[in-house]
Amino acid sequence: MVLFRHVAKRMLRKKGLWVFTFVSVFGFALILSFLSSTSALNASIGILDRDGGTLANRVIEEAGRFGSVTPLETDETDEALLQGQDVVLTIPDGFTEALLNGETPRLSFSATEGSDAALIEQALNSHLSRERQLLIASDFDEERFNELADLETENGYTLSSEPFQQSVATTARTQAFLGLLSFVMMSAFLQFIPLFVADDRDEKIYSRLFAAPVTPRRYIGSLFVSFCAVGLLYVLMLLAFSAVLYRQDILAHLPVLTLLFIVYLFVCLAIGSLIAILATNREKANIWQTSVTMAAAITGGAFISLTWLPETLQVVGRFLPTYWFNYGVAQMYEDRFPVNSVLILLGMALVIFLVIAWALKKRPLT
Repeated sequence: MVLFRHVAKRMLRKKGLWVFTFVSVFGFALILSFLSSTSALNASIGILDRDGGTLANRVIEEAGRFGSVTPLETDETDEALLQGQDVVLTIPDGFTEALLNGETPRLSFSATEGSDAALIEQALNSHLSRERQLLIASDFDEERFNELADLETENGYTLSSEPFQQSVATTARTQAFLGLLSFVMMSAFLQFIPLFVADDRDEKIYSRLFAAPVTPRRYIGSLFVSFCAVGLLYVLMLLAFSAVLYRQDILAHLPVLTLLFIVYLFVCLAIGSLIAILATNREKANIWQTSVTMAAAITGGAFISLTWLPETLQVVGRFLPTYWFNYGVAQMYEDRFPVNSVLILLGMALVIFLVIAWALKKRPLT
């Protein structure tokens, strides 16, 4: 209890950390809202359709929301750009067939400098994510897919009479938000214990935390438990803010999402504890914390959906917790309990705890 009060008082003084977190949350939500409203764009879009299938036509129809669409007959992208097109979109041969087979074919974009290609690309990739969810709902049957697509409403595909009872249009945006939130959470959680240990080391107050001398293992263990309590409050606040921003998609899956948040918290705090032990000063701790956070975000679907993330990056991401958090979120929105993600995250935490125990035995805190 003495250490918990010590942790709570110290964390309340870390105003910058709290401000960073919640400004980031609302900032990401505003960015995603902006991207979802890109229908105000008015670009000239040249489309080279090498497929001609149903789903390719739906992509072309979606592209028409962002500007004037011109079918192209030339295979030369540079020539098309010279003809006055701001953006050239190439739909590959076999695009519709690949989607119906459960694959994830990629669209090819080229653009002139200063165009809105990045926003259009993001919007069309989000459209494909929604299409893929609709394909999953239809068991990849083209006729059933067309039936469900006819039920599209202004807010997305609302399939109230089907097991797939979600608004697909908003679900894709919510998943993108939770991916960005996984980056914010790791950035914060990995700072908790290393910064605290660095402050205690600088102030030389280890011996004043308890009436009797404390062993390094007990000190780190007590910090971990105390920060789990603080982190749970932090997680509940993030869930509350997320529910305000994306009410239906969050509240419908709140128990599973809370479990994912909590196990993700445990792994991040475990990694933070290991960094606190191995880093001999504040600068090293900051470098390691930033390196791990960025590596996990880039390879774990925080910035780019796992659906579109290259396989080589996903191979690396599977060794880091952010991948499994976002993979669990994706499974959750497919109405499957993310048992693999939960077990792997707990396994990661256990392995890191064993490494911490070994490290403290070989290299006690000083």
